[in-house]
Amino acid sequence: MAFRGISTLNEDPFFFTAHAQGSVKSNEFAFKLADKGSELYLGGVDTSKFTGPIEFYDMSSDSGFWQIGNTEAMVGGEVVVSGFQTIIDTGTTIMYGPPDQVGAFYAKVAGSNDYDPNNGFYSFPCDSPPAVSFSWGGKEWPISAAK
Repeated sequence: MAFRGISTLNEDPFFFTAHAQGSVKSNEFAFKLADKGSELYLGGVDTSKFTGPIEFYDMSSDSGFWQIGNTEAMVGGEVVVSGFQTIIDTGTTIMYGPPDQVGAFYAKVAGSNDYDPNNGFYSFPCDSPPAVSFSWGGKEWPISAAK
């Protein structure tokens, strides 16, 4: 689902080809992410899988990724860092960012600690996960420690 800019084959990725050939009815796709039964919907969205309005954002594909700017990161409802770029990627298991902003973020997380300063890894007490959320100019999207 990435862009040609990061294709090791220097070819259009599958979804772009499918849309160009008319195999999908629109150039939108959506994911339902779950412990079991995750789904990828090509050619639009399945409105039976969510409630509320969809938020759309301006994005840049210059880096080859789904990149959105003007991000805010919040701890306990307070904006801690803002105005940075984020990459939305369903296959990424970590979060990383500019060291000064990451440090400012974790400074607001109670009990956090600079676990590995050489690599920029932080930790926080598992028995009291922080209330963390992100916004891209619309709804506040909480990140839960629950499955």
